[in-house]
Amino acid sequence: MKLYQKLNISDFLYQKIVEKLKREPNDFEIYLFSAMHSEHCGYMHSKKYINDFYKENNYENENSGCIRLKDYCIFFKMESHNHPCAIEPYQGSMTGIGGIVRDILSLGAKPIALSNSLKFGSLDELKTKYYIDEITRGISDYGNSIGVPTITGETIFDKRFNNLPIVNVLALGIIKEEDIKLSSAKEDNLIVLLGSKTGVDGLNGASFASGVLDENSNRQSVQIGDPYTKKRLIDAVLEINKLKEITACQDLGASGILSSTSEMAYKGKCAVELHLEKVHTQIDSIKPEEIMLSESQERMAFTIENSACAIEKFDKIAKKYELDYSIIGKTKKGNTYEIYYNDKQLCTLDLGVLCEPYLFDLEKKEIKNTQIKINKSNFDLFKDMINDDNFSSKEFIYSQFDQEVQGRTSFSQKENSIGILYLKETESFIGLLNQTTFDMNPKKAVYNTFMSSYRKLISYGFELKGITNCLNFANPENLTVQSDFRNSIDELKRLSFLYKIPIVSGNVSFYNEIKNEKIPPAVTLGCIGVCENKNRIIKSKIDKNDKIYILKNEDEIKSKEIIFNLLENKKVKKVISIGQFGLIGSLLKETLFYNLGFRINYQNYFEQYQKDYILIADKKLENMILVGEVIDDKIIFDDIEFEKEKIKNIYFNKLIEKMK
Repeated sequence: MKLYQKLNISDFLYQKIVEKLKREPNDFEIYLFSAMHSEHCGYMHSKKYINDFYKENNYENENSGCIRLKDYCIFFKMESHNHPCAIEPYQGSMTGIGGIVRDILSLGAKPIALSNSLKFGSLDELKTKYYIDEITRGISDYGNSIGVPTITGETIFDKRFNNLPIVNVLALGIIKEEDIKLSSAKEDNLIVLLGSKTGVDGLNGASFASGVLDENSNRQSVQIGDPYTKKRLIDAVLEINKLKEITACQDLGASGILSSTSEMAYKGKCAVELHLEKVHTQIDSIKPEEIMLSESQERMAFTIENSACAIEKFDKIAKKYELDYSIIGKTKKGNTYEIYYNDKQLCTLDLGVLCEPYLFDLEKKEIKNTQIKINKSNFDLFKDMINDDNFSSKEFIYSQFDQEVQGRTSFSQKENSIGILYLKETESFIGLLNQTTFDMNPKKAVYNTFMSSYRKLISYGFELKGITNCLNFANPENLTVQSDFRNSIDELKRLSFLYKIPIVSGNVSFYNEIKNEKIPPAVTLGCIGVCENKNRIIKSKIDKNDKIYILKNEDEIKSKEIIFNLLENKKVKKVISIGQFGLIGSLLKETLFYNLGFRINYQNYFEQYQKDYILIADKKLENMILVGEVIDDKIIFDDIEFEKEKIKNIYFNKLIEKMK
């Protein structure tokens, strides 16, 4: 087997590289191409389709996008760490958090919140319990240690994830717009590497994440996180990026030194010269290609003005936070990527050839009607719902995360599926949520995810202002997967333009397959809402004898205005959007939290993702449909009655019992 084949480069792609180079690459160059022309770095199956969402005025080709509030920018981005979590769930989830925090940090933004979207297999499988324990522990240990609150998230159970847990993580940060540090390098600067020493952990991580998993997947491809170094790195980078001598900053994620330095230069239209013997490393025997491809964590790259004064300022901050650094090269005029090791030239590559891989065309098929009619009684549908693991309380998971650190959290997941932060800098509130829905029709799944998120934010008084995404799919070489991906993207684009909601950033994770098992299309949205009127933020509790109303949502914009008016004037205690488990499930989750039940008589109790809203008030509401009331110890709808305590015990304790 030839080297390029061992490194997961197909014969077809290798020939494309040779054509662009107009020669055969040497062995060192093959290592570089194996990373930069991998799916993980090159987005070869998705790049043609993900660049024309509704975006407004944003920062193109940066590590994250943002929404603007006054003279501040709120940067946020979601990424996947699925492959690492499948084989090393603890380290995989830790380094997933570490990587997404660096994306925010590289722009100079202070990380102020985290969230996650987790998909696990059946709770009847022992392996699922192992994944839950390890992944939640990894997120908790890392996020709690670096002092960034995990304020919300979602957890989904489905047997299709038995061997393929999906771990999508989101970070959010804030910065004054005038202080933003971009990643485009300038000519005649020094390239400085700051942070942990480079080792061989995470080696070939990009190519590893660009193929189908099997029992031989290399655990060495998974990075090892160090949250205590990360905490110092965060503080140091925030201080360093304020220096006027710093011209660009980039995190070292996938493909480490290679991708960070080549992309900085390519964006800045300049050349790079690196001397690998200058890189501070963990071991002396590390090879040049390992230095280039290592994904050792807690590292950042900077370009800095070539002056003694600039280096002195950088040195002072690095020493203050006890962080190693090394000057590993320089930028210069041109468009080449030149690598040396002990004065031996290892490669000279055109940056365009290195940074622009071959892009595939994907097929798209028309979607057939997949609606399935369920012929069950309301009694049976209710029993199905309460026995569904996805209906149970996930407190066992999210109680492990520090939700209050930094003192900005107004509401956390203890009360809501939406996390709320107060930003003193802009005197406004941010609402954050993650959502994924599933359907045989990928367009319908995306529609439900988008509209459910839109309405849930409204129900808490927020206007949806921006979205990041994580697009999780199986092998993109499969025609069905290609079609599902393209149809999902088309619907997300349609909705973003229809509602003028910018998709500011995102991530694509393909090849989520193992042992002939593949995940369903899983389009996860991370949604940011803004509320600048504190009167809309209600913290009222539900009480016995409160009335339950339905607001018929015939017009999304008018309904939003009605709800905001009701919230601002304190005419309602709760507004509830109707989600996965229909009207009954959405109402039940809210009332059980307050140890209460309800009596209701309406229709379409279990229809998922209805567009109408549930209102709970202690006074009469005009022009609303009165459908029931809050009571003490029963769940009653139509002529069906359940004891509240029995349902409450199932809801709050089932997950804990199953985890035993």
